[in-house]
Amino acid sequence: MTRSTTRPARAAAALAATALALVTAACSSSDPAPAEATPTAATPRGFDVPAGVTITPGGTRLAVGSPATVVYEVEGATSAVTVTVTKVEAGSMDDFRFFSLDAATKKSSPYYVRATVTNDGPAGLGGTSLPLFALDSTTTNVPANDIVGTFKPCPTRALPASFLPGATARLCLVYLLPEGRTLRSINLQTGTTADAIAWKP
Repeated sequence: MTRSTTRPARAAAALAATALALVTAACSSSDPAPAEATPTAATPRGFDVPAGVTITPGGTRLAVGSPATVVYEVEGATSAVTVTVTKVEAGSMDDFRFFSLDAATKKSSPYYVRATVTNDGPAGLGGTSLPLFALDSTTTNVPANDIVGTFKPCPTRALPASFLPGATARLCLVYLLPEGRTLRSINLQTGTTADAIAWKP
């Protein structure tokens, strides 16, 4: 986000800051993480896996850069998607200097997670957000922050409005971990915690 001397820009920054603060306060959810989960099948009953696609067993642990294929169900659509967490990097709270944050949020540790997503079919998944969570040292699943407007260090959270079978998208997601917590893994959770796919940075 860049500095501007115009009132509209300041208003937009304030709106984005309010949205960030609300999501930060409301969306973190505590969910126990599986310890040494046994990989299991993660294909919904009645779903026909597209030809040539292999679903990654739930509970799989991966290194950053390795792909995983899961079945993702959203309202009115179910499709196989291949997700690769390509980079996990620590950010800086200086990047949020134009946001109006509360005292606790200002002490957070930001992380930027980049991922590629391919829709293997058969349904379109336009405009949806992936269930990618940051699992922290307290075994809390922290969701990506929903930032209004353009956040230059990490700009793209949702899939494109049109994301048909065969399409590939590149995402960047922002996570703010509360003070004193460290990042354990990035988890793709389309079902239970035991079925989550985890990338360890």
